[in-house]
Amino acid sequence: MPVVATWKKKEEFEVHFDGGETVVLAGVPREERPGPGPSPVDAFQAAVAACTGIDVVLILEKMRQPPERFRIEVSGTRRDEHPRIFTRLVLTYHLDGAGLTEVAVRRAVTLSQEKYCSVSAMIRPTVELATRIVLNGEMLPG
Repeated sequence: MPVVATWKKKEEFEVHFDGGETVVLAGVPREERPGPGPSPVDAFQAAVAACTGIDVVLILEKMRQPPERFRIEVSGTRRDEHPRIFTRLVLTYHLDGAGLTEVAVRRAVTLSQEKYCSVSAMIRPTVELATRIVLNGEMLPG
């Protein structure tokens, strides 16, 4: 699973994945970027969201409670000094579906965060991970 990042100009790298996909990552501020593409830090947050999201969907499907709509918001706090690593990430899971139960959704999120999500597991020793769940428009307590 090799990934190759090729410098294009300034703070811009074109990243090529083994499957043929390409994405541009740029370190310059969004308004200065020459084209589409996230910063490496934004891409990292996206990787956390996608990793746990895939787990949650698969777990809920196994429980026969697939979501009708699902999105995850990730917000992070980074330390001021370099390297400006994340100290805390808050993942807010928004799930909608007539057949979804609170018990199933909580279980799926917990299993993802504690057992299956590789990206979360890699950062868990140094980054506080907080989760919130919004089920059918209602924030669940806890």
